[in-house]
Amino acid sequence: MSKENGDSHAQADAHEDIHKLKPVDLIRLLSKRRDADIFLYSGELQRESANVFVNLLEKKRQKRNAILIVSTFGGNADAAYIIARYIKRTYKKFTLFVFGYCKSAGTLFALGADEIIMSCRGEFGPLDVQLAKADEIGYRSSGLDISQALDFLSTQAYNVFEKQFLEIKTRSSGVITTKTAGEIASSIVVGLLAPVTSQIDPMKMGEMQRAVNIAYHYGIRLNDDQTRVERLIHNYPSHSFVIDYNEAKELFGNVQEPNEIESLLELHLIAYFTQETGYDCIRMPHPETIFVCLNPEEKQDEPKEANNHKEETQNESKDGVLFDQVAAQSSGIEGINIHKVIKQGHI
Repeated sequence: MSKENGDSHAQADAHEDIHKLKPVDLIRLLSKRRDADIFLYSGELQRESANVFVNLLEKKRQKRNAILIVSTFGGNADAAYIIARYIKRTYKKFTLFVFGYCKSAGTLFALGADEIIMSCRGEFGPLDVQLAKADEIGYRSSGLDISQALDFLSTQAYNVFEKQFLEIKTRSSGVITTKTAGEIASSIVVGLLAPVTSQIDPMKMGEMQRAVNIAYHYGIRLNDDQTRVERLIHNYPSHSFVIDYNEAKELFGNVQEPNEIESLLELHLIAYFTQETGYDCIRMPHPETIFVCLNPEEKQDEPKEANNHKEETQNESKDGVLFDQVAAQSSGIEGINIHKVIKQGHI
């Protein structure tokens, strides 16, 4: 057998062996190759859950590097910043895995990551902060709404003034002076736009500008490329705008497609979490926010008394957050606990 044929058979065998691996073995292989602890955060970014997630990171740290799988529509920018800064400060290399939504404040993770692994379904979003709408439940507005409205009004005011001024000068055949034509055009503009501008609340405007400044300063602290941060804040027409793989690669520069092991792991994790939680929380954010350390733990025999104590304390309150820890022993991922964040009084 020639050397080339031998190499091709070896590659085929390796390919077949990877597909035969159990999920826990894929996690172990990925963790070993990247020398990385592996974590999942799925759901809304909240300050309380970020603090507890950092506690989990601190408790489970074993490797030099960190892999964070994120699925979120966004949330609190403080929460994203706390998590990203802790990982960057604690680990040598921070790799972000995005297999689905990683929007709004979640994009701060991309600014802080040393490497981004992004599948074809992964997407980021602009970095404009969302604020609660007055007198509305569950609705939020973009921090850029007022500034974009003012830009539009400014453009409209100039266009109306220019049109009215030129028409007055032309139709009067020079009888009306430039000064008078300007005053008439100005009064027309004021009369048309005053009802609109009078509805702008200066306090709300200040609140939105402050929110945009927060996003900017967090972005700069995680990534010193000012042009990149400003583009994420100002250069997109809507909060839901899709930043796909191609644009993310051009924007961040450190974006790669998942390799075969990572793609297989994505599918296994989707199947597992769908079975355990009822949601595909790898591509879609979990509605209750869950986070998981995926580092495989060796199974150990525990005394019966210890097991009983573990069951009794399973749902005890920590830092104002309840944990529903589900042992992940079906689907081949032993030793993994799902931490489901449940606000007090809300299940």
